Amino acid sequence: MSTKSPLTPAQVRELARLADLPLAPGREHLITPTLAAWIDDANALSRKMSAAPHQDLVPATVFIHPLANDAEQ
Repeated sequence: MSTKSPLTPAQVRELARLADLPLAPGREHLITPTLAAWIDDANALSRKMSAAPHQDLVPATVFIHPLANDAEQ
């Protein structure tokens, strides 16, 4: 199974449109190789972290949000 994403400049342009991100004409050709590499690496990390040895891991950093009335004190 190939791990290389078949990302095309047309797909990059469509992703930018869906995310409501302005993309100047021609920029999709510059962005495609970087985005394709990010997608490949993100998928590899996802496969690794989904494997049995890693399923019990939890984030080391916990973000909390104070309750509204706690923040006013």
